[in-house]
Amino acid sequence: MSLSMVGKEIRLSKIINPEDGRAVVVAADHGFMLGVIPGVENLEATLRKIILGGPDAILVSPGQARELNHLFHGRDAPALLVRSDWSNWGRDKTYTLPARSVERIGVAEARDALLLGASGVVVYYFIGYGEEVKEARHMESLAAFARGCDRIGMPFIVEPVPFGERITGANFAELVKVVVRAAVEAGADAIKAPYTGDPETFREVVDAAEGVPVMILGGAKAKTMRDAMEVVVESLEAGGAGVVFGRQIVQAEDPTVFLTAMRGIVHEGKSIREALRAMISGPVRIQVNRNNCIGCRICETICTESHGLSFIPSKARLHVDYIPPSTYTPFVCTLCGICVRECPTQALEFDEKLHYVRLIPERCTKCRRCVEVCPMKVIRWDDVSDLPLVCDMCQGSPKCAEWCPTEALKITPYKA
Repeated sequence: MSLSMVGKEIRLSKIINPEDGRAVVVAADHGFMLGVIPGVENLEATLRKIILGGPDAILVSPGQARELNHLFHGRDAPALLVRSDWSNWGRDKTYTLPARSVERIGVAEARDALLLGASGVVVYYFIGYGEEVKEARHMESLAAFARGCDRIGMPFIVEPVPFGERITGANFAELVKVVVRAAVEAGADAIKAPYTGDPETFREVVDAAEGVPVMILGGAKAKTMRDAMEVVVESLEAGGAGVVFGRQIVQAEDPTVFLTAMRGIVHEGKSIREALRAMISGPVRIQVNRNNCIGCRICETICTESHGLSFIPSKARLHVDYIPPSTYTPFVCTLCGICVRECPTQALEFDEKLHYVRLIPERCTKCRRCVEVCPMKVIRWDDVSDLPLVCDMCQGSPKCAEWCPTEALKITPYKA
């Protein structure tokens, strides 16, 4: 192995964890091409929050790599990746100056990135131009980048994107496979590719890369964290090597918490439910967003199943009501405490540690006062046990919210 290849292998191990072959990378180069979008107004402040979440690497522009180099000092700092080209392809009609034609140019050579202390460079590779001469010139540039990286041992990460007037929904997945393979043939050491929409076609993309790690890019910000996580889990199951997420993390309400959860999925094998729950410490409550409710009633079903009642929605400790003409509204325990205060025998009390309502059966006199006073009507009487069915927040991990597919129910910190 040549000396440059030794250096490349060492640098690549700082990006992709050699123990599991996966990486969580944050792309923060948006200002270079899209301007001051939300999340990058004060990039240093955002990156400091991101670094607390433990990313394996962060992608920035050459200018930001120079200005913010102090964030990458030290043994525990993330690896630095440098965006080595520029393109206007993301500037659609919503931007002040939308692109009339897609252009791309190189802005930093591999040696420039080396001088900046980078562990790798990232460049685009587009396929689908209206003019095929552009595609040919792009491949020529890609090959030149690869040679430059090989000479100095710099990992070469390619972001292959089918884009342009010749790309359709019908041929997108197949073209991702084509462009990924072309990038590998040109000398890519790792790939940042769009997810194809399902595990089967993405598995074909991974196979086409022939062992070169394929990480998925985030694209536009997902509607919910669960949506973003589901894509990640599917890609990992198909053999993907992790994520390169930008707006999903940069624009997150709490980048540190979201990134920590993402690391849990990618590096620790956590399920989506485990990752979402890990985002919150201490007592929790259930937040309702009725605009997201689709009336699937999974919440009612999982509530009864998790309490050993064999999928009997009528015995759920919450309920979903249909409000004409087209609205579904979940009603859940709000931890208002009325049932606790009104119970004449103190059969209901707050758990002091996790702050949920706990039933003490031996104190219950069957008066049903709790059922009468509950403002949400979520306390029901069980004729079999002859006791009230009271929401106990699943002892701090509400299954209804964990299983809700649309985040109509969401676990949030409890605040008295």
